[in-house]
Amino acid sequence: MTRIDFYQLNPERTSYDHVVCQLCQKAYENRQLTLLLTQNQQQSEHLDNRLWTYSDDSFLPHDREQTGDLVTPILIHDNPDPGGERQLLINLSASVPSYFAQFERVIELVTEENKTQARAHYSYYKERGYPLKHINL
Repeated sequence: MTRIDFYQLNPERTSYDHVVCQLCQKAYENRQLTLLLTQNQQQSEHLDNRLWTYSDDSFLPHDREQTGDLVTPILIHDNPDPGGERQLLINLSASVPSYFAQFERVIELVTEENKTQARAHYSYYKERGYPLKHINL
């Protein structure tokens, strides 16, 4: 069954972008194919740029589309099509995608700006019996 983790961000300790990049790096180091589902094309472009500049001493291979047989470790997009089999979904979109259960794990980020949305997502998963975990960062 898919494990759902909610990460409560503390803006005084870390930025949203930094946490997204950290999660992608950890997933990459653990060899988890990751889908970074964004709200829109603008957010996809922004995070694409952030992943290129995240750290001077690391490389996070990512792309905004899946091309042919080449499987990029981190796929960033706002399209509701999951585009292949992946272990981790980092859901930054405003809704719970219908295909979330195909992932081993889903991560939802909670900020002051999206608390209402995060509560709705939490209720959605809970009503369906998924194991939920809340982590304060």
